Amino acid sequence: MQHRTRAIWIVVFLAIGYTVISFNLIQIQLVEHDKFWRMAIENHLHPETIPPKRGAILDCEGNILAQTHLVYDVRLDGQKLDHPDLNLPKLEEALLAPAGSLAAAFDPHNRYQLIAQNVEDATVTRLRDLNLGCLIFEPRDERYPNNELAAHVLGFIGDNGHGLAGMEKEMDKVLTGVPGERWVEQDAKRKEIAGYQTQATPAIDGDDVTLTINMAIQHVVEDALDQIVQNDQPNGACIIVMDPHTGAILGMGSRPTYDPNDRQTYAPDAVRNRCITDMVEPGSIFKIITLAAALNEGAVNLQTPVFCENGSFLYAGKTLHDDEPNGWLPVEEVLAKSSNIGFAKIALNYVHEDNLYNYARAFGIGQKTGILHNQDESAGLLRPLTKWSALSITRIPIGQEVGVTAMQVATAMSVIANGGKLVAPHLALKVTDPATGRTVQLFQPRVIRQVIASDAAEDVAQALHQVTVDGTAKDIHVPGHSFAGKTGTAQKFVDGAYSHTKFVSSFIGFMPVENPAFVALVMVDEPHTTKYYGAEVSGPVFASMAEQLAQIMNIPADLPLPAPAPAPGPVLSANTPSNP
Repeated sequence: MQHRTRAIWIVVFLAIGYTVISFNLIQIQLVEHDKFWRMAIENHLHPETIPPKRGAILDCEGNILAQTHLVYDVRLDGQKLDHPDLNLPKLEEALLAPAGSLAAAFDPHNRYQLIAQNVEDATVTRLRDLNLGCLIFEPRDERYPNNELAAHVLGFIGDNGHGLAGMEKEMDKVLTGVPGERWVEQDAKRKEIAGYQTQATPAIDGDDVTLTINMAIQHVVEDALDQIVQNDQPNGACIIVMDPHTGAILGMGSRPTYDPNDRQTYAPDAVRNRCITDMVEPGSIFKIITLAAALNEGAVNLQTPVFCENGSFLYAGKTLHDDEPNGWLPVEEVLAKSSNIGFAKIALNYVHEDNLYNYARAFGIGQKTGILHNQDESAGLLRPLTKWSALSITRIPIGQEVGVTAMQVATAMSVIANGGKLVAPHLALKVTDPATGRTVQLFQPRVIRQVIASDAAEDVAQALHQVTVDGTAKDIHVPGHSFAGKTGTAQKFVDGAYSHTKFVSSFIGFMPVENPAFVALVMVDEPHTTKYYGAEVSGPVFASMAEQLAQIMNIPADLPLPAPAPAPGPVLSANTPSNP
């Protein structure tokens, strides 16, 4: 009986066990199939992101300004290198390095010795083929083949692959592309089983961006900035070359500068794009706006006489001085001689406060140009009329009590050069799909407003040309070419007063006088030499640039070229007979 009871209980327990197991199998295989399938997938498959290739940045001629390119830094583990006397020459040969160069610096105790930088794939292949087992290859992206060239235009990208400054930031969405994804099978040691890769979603590479920048013109700009740094040791400098008809920036740069490939050069002072971030008092180059306002209102013409008070003018308890005493001058000569008193009286008698304020606003003063969004562009300073003092109407017309950026000044001068229209400055020309070559987006020039009538713009252009003929810029020459321009020497406002030792020296001009091909601004912040006038510091730089730009842009000569100096004749001694 006991044996039978025990057998029955065994059968019952087995039946219950099989029932439970069967129920669990049904639950796992049928009811919760999807849940456990997902768990298995997650345990054995691993998702990987496929990064897209960042788009290239090109100049207007299709030259590469920025393009992601994989290079390697090569390091040597000295403790793992067997037979250095035999293998170091092999490394030198693979690296195309001078014989003995690695041996001279080899340290057998250094496990992380840098032996080569910016190594290409072909060299890496040669090194791997040596099978030395002591080399460390560190891949990194080299994106800027021209190093510092146009650094402030291009900007740079961060560790996450997104743009942090310049056009890299401005056009980040189109340059970045769309990441792809793949799932890979892994073994128990989490190593990939290549034969079991599942289907991948490919990445979509970023689009290419073509800029308005012309690389040849940008080289001219960079060389000119280097010349300024060498000759004048300034706190900073910036240059802009612009198409006045379209607003296209053909060249732009500032100093100090940096190398976007080298993070060690990313000092805040060097990375800052001074063309848009730095606000300065413009000084005499602001007189262009004052003159344009007076002419456009019909209050004066170029021959209207203005009494310049013989060099000293008392108004609202303050005396305004000119560098040289002048009596009666026609308006055109007031500009040519850059008379502060003359312009103060033009504003007082013919323009008046409300008109001067409105014209300054219409020229874009006190407003961001929007050329690089959210990149610390300054709006400058143009105080509302309610905050003008009694003295302001005599000081703002000569470029005091007002703040501008270099980009605002170049844009304002373009109004004169293009017949009176304010055009938006821009750097992007088009966006292209690199796979098909198809243009995805085309950026059209944008006219913001008609600021002054075309005949008023022509009169201002004529007066600016006269500045270069017999005015403050008469010693600035571009061989074979006439041009228009204005000098500026602005005293910096320091500790509540205008300094007599710190200046911003500027020259802005365009060429040719009729139908100009470009506007160029040279602005130097605190030259540390005995020269500080705009005509001495910035004017010659403009002239040198303009001569080169004329060649690059095929601007025909409109003036006779200077005659070549005669070749020296033979030197005659006292005993040498002369020809009969």
